[in-house]
Amino acid sequence: MQTKEIRFDVRYTGGEAEENKLDLYNASNSILGLSKALAITTHALVSKGEVRKNGATIPNVKLYLHPPKKGSFVESVSVFFENAAVQAVGISTITAAFWSMLEYSFKIATGQDCDVVNPTVKKIIKEKDLIDLELADVLEKPLQQLHRPIKGGEGMNIEINRPRKGTVINFDSATKNYVFSTIQAGIKDDLVGNVTKYNIITGYGRFYDDELERTIPFNIDKDKISVEHELLIRWSLYNADFDDGGKVCLTASVVNDKANNAKRYIVTGAKKVDDDYETGEEAV
Repeated sequence: MQTKEIRFDVRYTGGEAEENKLDLYNASNSILGLSKALAITTHALVSKGEVRKNGATIPNVKLYLHPPKKGSFVESVSVFFENAAVQAVGISTITAAFWSMLEYSFKIATGQDCDVVNPTVKKIIKEKDLIDLELADVLEKPLQQLHRPIKGGEGMNIEINRPRKGTVINFDSATKNYVFSTIQAGIKDDLVGNVTKYNIITGYGRFYDDELERTIPFNIDKDKISVEHELLIRWSLYNADFDDGGKVCLTASVVNDKANNAKRYIVTGAKKVDDDYETGEEAV
């Protein structure tokens, strides 16, 4: 039977952390958010791409918090992989794969770029289309909790440090603003463009917005969208390569970042758009 323990430090710097203290409520929320985010990310690794919707405990992996290190505000965390999890990834590759998946997941969920070179994680991303959108969505709330000390204190950063490698992920005011998104009041029903990617199982996709002239991630609200409207999203995807084909008008809640830039659409409806759209005539 094989097991593997991976340890790392979570370091809080700036603000109150320089005085070796943190607000208790913010600190406890931060650790809770970290545990949820770790559970989601680690499960995605050992299951080869399955994204959980919550950060509860996961089979064959345990997360531990160790006593803080003296002289600085540093929490020590370990991820303990039991035999089944080790076998799923491989004893010789699990450490590198864990760090690659952690960096990839946390960075894409906080608006940071990440180039994946680890072959295990690259394979998961290739085989699980749109996993980046799923991870960014489900990690949003846990990472909001993780950022609580930054939200509550000026000039504070949170670093995740890999032993002998240094800082792998850094959270600051910019990542805080990204994860603390807001949904616009009301619903927009004039989002015209083309669906460029869509996963019919998960409901996640990408939409090229003609007005913004860029691609926006989206997910459908399965409790509100009708079967007919969901089929139009598929139609848009399959007809996007034709001249003026695949054009749809979405109804959706718009999730913005703190800079008021569109971050994600939560789609509740769709309709076809014909050549007369600009005159106000729409094809249903």
